[in-house]
Amino acid sequence: MGPNAVLDVFRETKALKEGHFILPSGWHGSVYLQRQKLLEYPDKVETLASELVKKIAANQLLNFSHFVAPSLGGLIVGLQTARIMQKSALWLRREGGYLTTGPATIPPKSNVFIVQDVVGTGHLCLSTIDALQSLSINTVGIGCFIDRSLDDTDLGVPLISLAPLKLPVYAAENVPKELAEIPAIETTPVEPFNWRD
Repeated sequence: MGPNAVLDVFRETKALKEGHFILPSGWHGSVYLQRQKLLEYPDKVETLASELVKKIAANQLLNFSHFVAPSLGGLIVGLQTARIMQKSALWLRREGGYLTTGPATIPPKSNVFIVQDVVGTGHLCLSTIDALQSLSINTVGIGCFIDRSLDDTDLGVPLISLAPLKLPVYAAENVPKELAEIPAIETTPVEPFNWRD
């Protein structure tokens, strides 16, 4: 399945929206991925998760015990990929501005693979890697359906995606005229967090 077919799945499920959006990062852009729409369709998620597993295997990133999801959307993807690869999946969720494993645990010195539905700026991935490192847990890679990160984003580990979506984003004071003429729709901002076990 090529990148265009992946984007078509997002379009079919109304998860890819076009217009003028204030993205969760605070940047303005002409495309918003409302991935919750995609996640309403387990068959579509399973199809894309199967493709992601093929790419993870093709990149020989198999030496890990857990998929780790730092977002709820990532957990749904993580559960599907974990089922296919017969590995464990764990959600690192936010509670009171912190990232927590809740009652679940990952043994120190474990290798894990972070998974998300969409990688945006990459800040959530970096925060998750740092949090895991503080527990002596090694991240071997990151996987996602769509990669929106900037070309110069360095996550420090391989990023495996099914489709890059490298569209320009703009600071509020630099929005081009043709985009500024469209009323901006606000999306849900991502709150910063710290690690808490």
